[in-house]
Amino acid sequence: MPRPNPRDPETDLGAALGETLRDLRIDAGFRTQEDFARASGYAREGISRVETGDTLPGTTMFTDWLDACQATPRERKLLARQLTIARKVRGPIPQFIQKWFANEAKASFLRLWGLLVIPGQLQCREYAHAMFLEEGLDEEEATEKADIRIGRQALFTGPDPAHVTAVIHERALYFQVGTPEVMAGQLVYLVELSKRPNVVLQVVPDTGYFPGIRGPFEVVNGEAIPDTLLMLAIEDQTMEDTALTRKAMALFEEIRGYALSVADSRAVILEAIRRWSQQQ
Repeated sequence: MPRPNPRDPETDLGAALGETLRDLRIDAGFRTQEDFARASGYAREGISRVETGDTLPGTTMFTDWLDACQATPRERKLLARQLTIARKVRGPIPQFIQKWFANEAKASFLRLWGLLVIPGQLQCREYAHAMFLEEGLDEEEATEKADIRIGRQALFTGPDPAHVTAVIHERALYFQVGTPEVMAGQLVYLVELSKRPNVVLQVVPDTGYFPGIRGPFEVVNGEAIPDTLLMLAIEDQTMEDTALTRKAMALFEEIRGYALSVADSRAVILEAIRRWSQQQ
């Protein structure tokens, strides 16, 4: 049974749009999100986020959605207007992440666990841009969000940088985002970041099941903020719950127990760079 949507379509324009798109999907004969995912080519998780209003669809995804559902010209006009207004109200930064951004900017310590893709704070511009394009955003939207993501890196590259401990699963080094050139460039960027004295970067080898396989997450700490957890799953959530955040921190240290040393991790990344470079 799907969980109830915490967003109220009566007061949240994104939720109202998502509800209308869901009804359009069902009326078009796609009874489940899985059915629509197969027909549209978009991930079920992304479809779910749009229908709950957690995220607004990019222009490409929005157009594909209407095409797949054979929306009438009138429906297209009304929904396009609804999307435009929702974007103006919500802005480029989703509401769920605003609390995280505020605390992240004041953090002294970051713990990042990346399972399938490189954590956002460690992404180069080309990788971030390619990821947003693959999520269905158009060129302008992808560029805007990539710029915001790169701007967050001032937290640990500025004059008084935070300390970053990042653990990345080996499969993230080979999960293709963009072109092989983009992947090689992203991994070169990781190596350069790993040379900074305030950045610890380790790789968990892909040897089978371990506790961190359940999903990525991030934790920030600092004197001026409460310990804050960002869970990156089907529904992204920012939490300041002390018990849950401490549990996540304990899990992070458990995951680190499966990771290679810093030197061996760098060697694994260099090997991945070599493989991607051969495909260019």
